[in-house]
This record gives sequence, structure tokens and C-alpha cells, in this order.
Amino acid sequence: MKLRKSLGATIVLLLLLVAISVSACSFSLSDDDLTEGQAREKLKALASRVKVTHSDPQPNNSWVGTEGSLDELPDIETKYPLSVMGNGRVDVEIFSSTEKASKDGSGWLDIQAKKFNDSSRSLSIRPIASGAAVGYITTGTYVPGAYTPSNVLWAEMLRSKGVQAVEVTESLVGNTAGILMKPETYEAFTDQYGNVTMESVVKAILEDNLVLAQTDPNISSTGLNVMTQQLLVFDSKNPFSETSRTQMQALTNRIPPVSPTTAEMVKVASSGLADAIISEYQSWQSDPQLKDWVFTPVGVRHDSPLYAFDSDLTDEQLLVLEEFAEFCKTEAAQAEASLLGFNPKDGYVGVPNTLWGQELYTALEFWKQNKDGGKAVLSIFVADRSGSMDGEPLAQLKSSLLNGSNYINDQYYVGLVSFASDVSIDVPIDRFDARQHSLFYGAVEALHADGGTATNDALVVAMDMLVKKQEELGLDDAKLRVFLLSDGMQNEGFSLAQVRGVINGLNIPIYTIGYNAEIADLEELSSMNEAYFTPAESGDVIMKIKELFTAQL
Repeated sequence: MKLRKSLGATIVLLLLLVAISVSACSFSLSDDDLTEGQAREKLKALASRVKVTHSDPQPNNSWVGTEGSLDELPDIETKYPLSVMGNGRVDVEIFSSTEKASKDGSGWLDIQAKKFNDSSRSLSIRPIASGAAVGYITTGTYVPGAYTPSNVLWAEMLRSKGVQAVEVTESLVGNTAGILMKPETYEAFTDQYGNVTMESVVKAILEDNLVLAQTDPNISSTGLNVMTQQLLVFDSKNPFSETSRTQMQALTNRIPPVSPTTAEMVKVASSGLADAIISEYQSWQSDPQLKDWVFTPVGVRHDSPLYAFDSDLTDEQLLVLEEFAEFCKTEAAQAEASLLGFNPKDGYVGVPNTLWGQELYTALEFWKQNKDGGKAVLSIFVADRSGSMDGEPLAQLKSSLLNGSNYINDQYYVGLVSFASDVSIDVPIDRFDARQHSLFYGAVEALHADGGTATNDALVVAMDMLVKKQEELGLDDAKLRVFLLSDGMQNEGFSLAQVRGVINGLNIPIYTIGYNAEIADLEELSSMNEAYFTPAESGDVIMKIKELFTAQL
């Protein structure tokens, strides 16, 4: 009898040990998949193990009265080199949207320019994203002889800033913006809503029957086109009305965060986070990943008009542009364009543009104010000040944060954490009003490089701050975001494996900016929760930060 009792007690003890072991395994430091509740508990445990110091930032009001800087525009010869260099007696430089021209000179416009050029007259071609082109031209930082964007919208924005853009031709080559859907999505959509139109797409999104990934309208021609068309669907008479505001907030609550480029957007779709994306016809035709998707044209056509800035051109240069426009319209040139995916044969005539000049800038500001669906946004910047960031990387980080802070919505909540071997809370999270902006500015100015790189310790502290601030404010539906600026060379503290489960469980997107170093971990961090990685190429980082802040803050 005693043996049975002893055996029974042993079995009970073993069962308890197994249960404890299983429980411990379910909460091990290397778990990748945790529920939100488990992630919050684990975050508390990890945060308690990190030694944190608190800085005493001194307010710096140098930002007052500034709206960014020309310094945000990188050296154009480095960032956007010529793809074709003219060498004729009379030469004209053309800014070209990147679907027509590429750095390696293989784009359709590059090919035509090379064929057109001779010793008497020639074209130089500079491939450049439309949003960046407008930035160089409107600030006077660099003005070419001519410009061929994807659509008319960018020219209207230039004219609203006093730039004299004279149309040489309304179309160099045919193209359209459109909605791309997976085949099964297209079939289900048309069964329920009929034809794919901007009206039916908006309706489906608002009814939670379609997830549409979009690009940043500040950078992307297709993004700008689609966003403005959505505003007109909301309220055709007054796209900036309260009705439109409500609809815009409802729509942006139902789509993934915007991507800076089509390539990033394709990654979002490939990961299963969207079943439709916006795209140009030519991009769809050129991307093997999208070949089986179904394209439907929408919005203003993308027919690549050509504009001359004739105040700086001679009569001979204007004649060269006119001759080149006619050359591009020849049967041979257009046949080559069709082979490269241009000139869709669907007969789509497009919708007329009804937003002009300053209205387009108003549309971008309206989008920025409402893109978070009316929800509070809590963000924290995590800045690497380790020894490996000494010199140019830290100087770039500081300049980009100081300049980029001018683009942060003052209704958002923002904080700053920095790290080396240690982790410092430099600016606790608070609304980004004038005082918070000054504290942020002062804290960034004070950063200096020294020590190791405890990247993931800093991420733990940052996420813990976000969760606590969310609870303090009672904002259950707030959007939480982390912006990590680092060279990616983590060598102290928690490993990525130890924090991966928390990041996945909390579903906090981590936008990473990598400073010319080991970026594998940074890319993985950004891929977890619908964010993206931005390489901070030399001379380019300030503009990239501006673009990131404009889209996400």
C-alpha cells in the first residue's frame, strides 16, 4: 500500500514536471509564434532584463520656421545619372519617368534617343521618379530642358508652382494605370460587383471584400492617379469635403500601408497581404510575377506627355525636342514600344483630369491627414549610436531625422530611443507638438557614437514604451510603429530569435533604414509586419527619410 502511494506521488510529481516543462517550452525565448497576450507578457519579461538610462534632452528650437531643406535632395549626378549622354552640337536634357528610361540605358526612350542622336543634335536622358523630378524642378535645384512624366498630373503641379512647362506633345507612348487582381479574386469580384471600375473597387474595399495594395502618391504616378480618382468617387463635387474625409478614413483602414514603389508593393501582394494592387499596364506586362493577374485600366491615361521649359531653351533646342517627339511616334519606334509592354490595345480612353494645379497638392495633404483612418498613431524612433556608426553614418542619421521631423504630423505621438551597448530613453512618447518637436530636435543633436550594438534590446524597450503609452491613453485601436535606423551590425544583448515572437505577436511594423552595412536582420525585421526596408545610400538618406515620413507619419 505504501509502495502504491509512493508510486502515485511520483507519477503526480512527474506529471507536474512535464506540465511545467511544456509551459516553459511554450514561452521559450526562441518562439516565433505567440498570441498578442503571450507577446505582451513576454515583452514585459524581456524589458525587465534591459538596463535603461533616461536622458535629459535640452529643447532646441532650430526647427522653427523651417519646412525641410534642399539638402534632402541628393546629388543628382550620383543618384540619378544620365542613361544617355548627348554629344551633338545642340543638346537637350530630358527628365524621364522610369518606366521609359533606366540607369543601364535599356529603356524604350533610351533606345530612341540613341537612334535619334547625331553630331548635329542630340538628347541626354535622365531617368528619375516623377515625385523626385518635381522636387528638383520646383526648388530650382536642378532644371532640365524638358520633362516627360507618366501623366499630366505632375505637369499641373509644376505649373501651380510657377514653372512654365510648355507641351511639346501630349503623348510619346501609350500606357495606362490600372487595377491588377489575382485571377480568382477577379472572378469573385466580377461575379459580385460586375465590371472593375474605381467606383466598384472602392465599394468592395469598404465592404471588406477586397484588399488593394497601393503606392505612395507623393512618389508614384499610379499612386497619385488612383488616390485622386478615389477622392472623386467619395465626392465628385467636392473631393475634400467631410463626406470625402470620412470615406477616405474608412478606406485607408482597410488597405495595407502604402508602399514606396511597385517592387515593394509586389512583395506585399506575394506575401498574401493583398489580393489586388495598382499598377501601370507596362509594368504588368514586364513583370513575370504578375503575368497571370488580370489588369483593368482606370483613371487618367499615362501617355507620357513631353514638356519643354522654354525659358531656358534656344529655338534650336526647341526644334530638337519637336523633331524627337515626331521620331518617337514613327511606326518603327511605336512597334518597339509595344514589344516592351507599352501601347495597350484595350481601347481605354481614360477619364478626364478634373483636379488642377494646387488642387493636386491639396489632395496629397488631404491624403496625408486621413491615411491612418482617423486612428491615433504612436511611433518611436530607435537610433543606433554604436561605434560602428561613427562619422558619416551617424551624421547622415542625425541630418535625416532633424530634416525629416518637419514632415511629421503634429497630431501623432512620437518618442526617441537610442542605443549602443546600453539603451537610452531620450524622449518619452508624447504628442508631437512644438515642445515635443524641440525636445526631439535637441536629443538628436546630442547623439554621439561609441560602444557596441544592442539593437534588439532597444527594440524591446521601444515596443514596451509603445504598449504602455497605448494602455495609458486607452487607445486600443491606435496604430503602433517603430522606425529603426542602424547599420544592422547587432553584436550585444538579445538575438533576433529571442524577440521575433514578440514582434510577430504584437504585429507592430518595424520600418528599417540601413546605413551601408550588414542589413539581413534589418530586412527580416521589416518583412514581419507589412513594413519595408530602406537602404540609406550615401547622399540619398535624407530624401528617403522624407519619403518614408511623408507616407507613414
